[in-house]
Amino acid sequence: MIWQLARVVDRDADRLTLAFSAPETCERCARGAGCGAGVLNRMFTRHESRLVVPARLAVSAGEHVRVGLEPGHLALAAGLHYGLPLAAFLVGAAAGHTAVAGSPLRDAAALAFGFVGFILVARFVSRRLQPTLNPVVEHLSCSPDDTNSFSSE
Repeated sequence: MIWQLARVVDRDADRLTLAFSAPETCERCARGAGCGAGVLNRMFTRHESRLVVPARLAVSAGEHVRVGLEPGHLALAAGLHYGLPLAAFLVGAAAGHTAVAGSPLRDAAALAFGFVGFILVARFVSRRLQPTLNPVVEHLSCSPDDTNSFSSE
């Protein structure tokens, strides 16, 4: 299992909303030895990630939990969300390059076709292909005080 600490930010009868800390609070990311999420986070300036899961635990807003994913499920989700749009970009670029052979705009067409293919497939994946990750959520009996935890609000 791959584990990440989270804080419960909202709870209703059947759902928990979990917030994950920004990767820059991770000691491994600060050393440059992390998983690389910190680089992507800085590109898009997201401060925390949120996830809504079924409420199977008796926890309240403000409590800390840990969330685990099977590596295979995570790899599948990454392949769908990153690999398919990349493949669509490459296929679109090749199609655009071939479609306007001999034209001085050949490279621009390849780039435009690739970009359109990327956007279409990325939207399709985000709306239609949602793999079931089945995260395991476990209650922490105390407030974690490691480098990837949240401060109280």
